[in-house]
Parts: sequence; structure tokens; C-alpha cells
Amino acid sequence: MSNRLVKCYGTCEQKHRQSEMQKISGKNYCPQCYPVRAKEQKDREDLTNLIKEVYNIPYPTGYMLKQIKQFTEERGYKYQGIAATLKYVFEIKRAAKPEQRFGLSIVPHYYDEAREYYSNLTKKRNSTVIQKPTVKVLKMQAPVYQNNYREKKLINMEELLK
Repeated sequence: MSNRLVKCYGTCEQKHRQSEMQKISGKNYCPQCYPVRAKEQKDREDLTNLIKEVYNIPYPTGYMLKQIKQFTEERGYKYQGIAATLKYVFEIKRAAKPEQRFGLSIVPHYYDEAREYYSNLTKKRNSTVIQKPTVKVLKMQAPVYQNNYREKKLINMEELLK
């Protein structure tokens, strides 16, 4: 087995054994940083798929990718937050038609509003208490059916002799 130490490209940037590391896009990540990076990459893919769907284009433009990078690095937005904002603006609020030439310039204007909307929605979901219907079990006994047919057909001979 390899005892060689390799650098983690995650947030820890420490050296670990190569056998412990997992790769994403050719870069090594330690077991603690891997789930964070994998989620971040999944959120980015979901965002690009949403942009393709909303703007009806095969792939986001260079300007859109530049804006995504700018939003995440300078403003501290998350990929999931940008995607939620786009859904809020174009699907829920229907504020504007998506135009490709402006890219994602609408995101900073509605980011906080969308964040507040989704947090209120989550609070409402958590505050509604669904009561389970109470089930009452009734114990009933079936009526006992007595067959008197046989007794009706019997003829009492003693009564006939009297």
C-alpha cells in the first residue's frame, strides 16, 4: 500500500495518505472535505441545469458563468441560493421574462427576498401540526343465531294423547 502523503484540496488543506483520499475532477479530498465538495459540485450542476431550462439554451453563456463565479466569491451567495432565487423570480413571482443578454443580473435584486420567502415557507411547514386521526376500536360480538327449526318440527306425542 502507498504511504505517500498528498494534499487535500478541500478546506483543511492538510496532507493525508493517498489511500484515504477520494477524487473529484482529478483533485484529492480527505474524508471530511469530500462530502462538502461533492454537495457543492452537485449544487453547481443543478444550477446550470436550471439555467439551461429557464433560458432555454444548451449551456450557460460565459457571461452567466462569470456572474455565478462573481456571486459566489464576492457576495458569498451559494449555488443553491442562486438556483432558488431564479426559481422564485421566474416560476413563483413571474416578475420578468428571462433574457439571455442580461444573464443572471436579476439575482442580486431578488436574492434576499427569495431567501425570506423560502424561510417563511419552511417556518409555515414546520408550524403546521398534522393531527393523526384517533382510531377507536369497537369490540362487538356477533349475535348468536339460534336455530329453532328443529324444535318446531318435533311433535310432542304426550300432548296428542291427552
